Amino acid sequence: MEDLNLLEEVIDSLEQDSNVLRIKRLILFTCHDSWSNDVNEVKALTIRQLVRELMIMFPDLNMLKHKLNSQVKQLSKQSDYLLAADNIIDSLGFLYTLRDEGTLPYSFLNPEIASVSQNGSAATRNEAHEKNDSDTIPHKHNLKYLTNLFDLRADISRNISPLHAKILLFSSLNYRFSPQERDWSALYTYDIDDLIQLIFQTYETVEALEARLTEVSLTLDQPEDAKRASAVILQAISPFY
Repeated sequence: MEDLNLLEEVIDSLEQDSNVLRIKRLILFTCHDSWSNDVNEVKALTIRQLVRELMIMFPDLNMLKHKLNSQVKQLSKQSDYLLAADNIIDSLGFLYTLRDEGTLPYSFLNPEIASVSQNGSAATRNEAHEKNDSDTIPHKHNLKYLTNLFDLRADISRNISPLHAKILLFSSLNYRFSPQERDWSALYTYDIDDLIQLIFQTYETVEALEARLTEVSLTLDQPEDAKRASAVILQAISPFY
């Protein structure tokens, strides 16, 4: 069954993001290798069309991650655009999952086919859908309770910087991350959804997770920010244990 509500929620969340201009510029740069400093031109672009174009051009989420990473490395304000890239991946991760589960509204990625089907050609739509499935590389995402985890990520991102959350979760699962060492590529291989999934797989109890987050937050470069991030993450995640 197609999930129009979640699609609209993802689009709206990107449209309302305080970083929306950078998000639009980065998507434009990723799709066309062209950069626009014209604010009015960028504002005129719609997130819906940009996201559609991005998903059509990059049918695999990992392919998109690598391309965004490559584009961000060419920019002067890498930390700012890394956050924009994170927001793109975090949001589109849900849409790729919906697509792979067959619940992404078909008309979103196939507006011309949707128009045909509205004229009564359901068979054409089904044939095109089968072809689309065979022509794309599905992103293997094992997240369960998709809608709940969307709310979970939203709760975390609403109260703390998504980048701070990623650094804390990454450090709790791998090794201490230091921005000064510029090891952004390792951090960038994960999105928040991946890290949350790994947290559930790694820490069987909320007590074990709390102990680890507390320990790690004391070792990071900004321990007070990390401590606050730890509290927000625990509050959001605890109900799922």
